[in-house]
This record gives sequence, structure tokens and C-alpha cells, in this order.
Amino acid sequence: MKQTLIDLSNAYIFFCASLYLGLFWSLHFFWFPHYPETLNIDNYYDAIIPQTTTATKFFFITIPIMAIAIVVMLISEWKKKLQWVPILWIPGLFIPVIIQQMFIEKVNDQFIAGVTDPTKLQELLHEWMFLNDLRWVILTVMWCVTMYFFIAKAKIKQSQTQTT
Repeated sequence: MKQTLIDLSNAYIFFCASLYLGLFWSLHFFWFPHYPETLNIDNYYDAIIPQTTTATKFFFITIPIMAIAIVVMLISEWKKKLQWVPILWIPGLFIPVIIQQMFIEKVNDQFIAGVTDPTKLQELLHEWMFLNDLRWVILTVMWCVTMYFFIAKAKIKQSQTQTT
């Protein structure tokens, strides 16, 4: 039972890492390249604010659960070969959250207040995209770390099975 809970906890980390990966890669490659040319003072709000508001509500639930799962991973991997994975997840999760809370929210607040100057809108869009791209890089690295964790765990299990 204990191992099943650890496995589910680790799977939740991978689920969230994959969710982040898909979200930020989609933003970076499909939406962001078009935002400067397609968004203007008349349409930017509907293209950004409802989506970011929904995402914030969603991640307000998933991130604390992920933090608990990281603690479970840290405890279960402590003094083992892969203990560095949950240790790396601590800044890997919290730095993107800090970027969101300290910097992106300030841009979002300006979007919500209403931007009437097209030049200001472009400045805010570029800042917003840059900050989100920082999170994209960090969370891509963390997805790779998490995938490595699962591959390494499988190889360890395989080598243990072959030696018995």
C-alpha cells in the first residue's frame, strides 16, 4: 500500500510536469508568435485574461498537491541515488510560481485595468511572453528531469530483477 501511494504521488508529479510542458510549449510555439501581430487594444483582453484567470484557479489547486507529492518523493528517495530529483523540483516548481506571482501578475493587472495605448500593449505583451518563456524553459527542464527519474527507476528495477 505504501509503495502504491508513493507511485501515485510520483505519477502526479509527472502528470503536472506534462501538463506544464504542453501548456508552455503551446504558448511558446502556437500563440506567442502571433500575439504581437494579432492582438490589439480592442481584442487582447479576451485573448488573455479569461484564459489566465482560469489557469490561475486551476493551478491554485494543482500546485499545492504537487508540492506535497514532491515532499513524498523527497522522503521516499532520501539517501538514494535519485534524491536529487525532488531536491531539484523544489526550485523547479517554486521559481515559476514566484515569476508568476511577482512579475506576471503585475502585467496581468495592467491588462485587466485596460490598456488603451497600442505601444504600451506591445511592451506589456513582450514582457508577458518573456516572463512566461522563462517558465517554459524551467518547466521543460523539469519535465526532462522527471522523465529521467522514471527511466532510471525502471532501469534500477530491471537490474534488481536480473540479479535475483
